[in-house]
Amino acid sequence: MNADFFQPGRTYAYDSTGFTAPELITLFRVAADTVHPDTGKRMAFGWLRVGEGQAWTPYAEPADEWPSCWTDVTENYGGEAQAGPSPAFNAAVARRAQLLAEITARGGEWTTRRTHNLYKSLGITGVFRSTVREDLAAVHRAGHLAQHDVPGRRFYTAKGGADRG
Repeated sequence: MNADFFQPGRTYAYDSTGFTAPELITLFRVAADTVHPDTGKRMAFGWLRVGEGQAWTPYAEPADEWPSCWTDVTENYGGEAQAGPSPAFNAAVARRAQLLAEITARGGEWTTRRTHNLYKSLGITGVFRSTVREDLAAVHRAGHLAQHDVPGRRFYTAKGGADRG
């Protein structure tokens, strides 16, 4: 992907205060940049942190939001962005962010089987059932999915959205 969009391994800041209040700065650490296989829509996946000292959460940003509100701060934001996670960690982050984007867009009930089938349709290979379960649980723990347990069955739904499934 070219430099007119988020670059993997870089960190970007959104700060309407002009970098004067670190506790208000939103950072987006980009793990992957990809194109949706059906729509061709570009997305950047990674980690978002809203405010200094807050937890990092999975995040996806569409290309149509770039570049008006983000500034590359990899080199000049107090060394914050210098360390990067491993490629395997980045792959999991990108996969989970893409999962969240698909669940949000499609709605409905998301089981291990449905998620595994989604990964296959997106060309994500080498993912076992245990990894799919971990991905769903991680996105749930991050606060983006509601977990539903009924006798003999567990599924997840997007929080705060209408059921489109």
